[in-house]
Amino acid sequence: MRVDLDGDGEDEVLISATNYFTKAGRMPNKSTSTAGSYSFVLLRQVVGGVVKTKLIDGEFHVKAYSGPEGHFDAPSRYEISAVLDIDGDGKMEVIVNDAYYEGGGTTIYRCSAKGIEKLAQVAYGA
Repeated sequence: MRVDLDGDGEDEVLISATNYFTKAGRMPNKSTSTAGSYSFVLLRQVVGGVVKTKLIDGEFHVKAYSGPEGHFDAPSRYEISAVLDIDGDGKMEVIVNDAYYEGGGTTIYRCSAKGIEKLAQVAYGA
């Protein structure tokens, strides 16, 4: 998604991707992650003439979980819910929903050349 988040006339790019290697393409309903799986939301923006890529939120499972029995490592899905000017300052905020098999949450982020700031967060579920 291309959008001018900070009102400077230059579009930023928001990227959301998930791969948990299930046949149906859904998030696994289990308590351990699969090696190489991921879900994230990224921001690509030009800062001082240089393209920078920043992680807004997400997770990466480089290898399968192999810790103690009963340890919780359920994967989550991160998706862009909306992009809008919540506080009326002329700059857009990015709303990200996250979910795992028993719950999830919603987080509001302000993204600027200075960095990514978490403004508010709510969680729900078990």
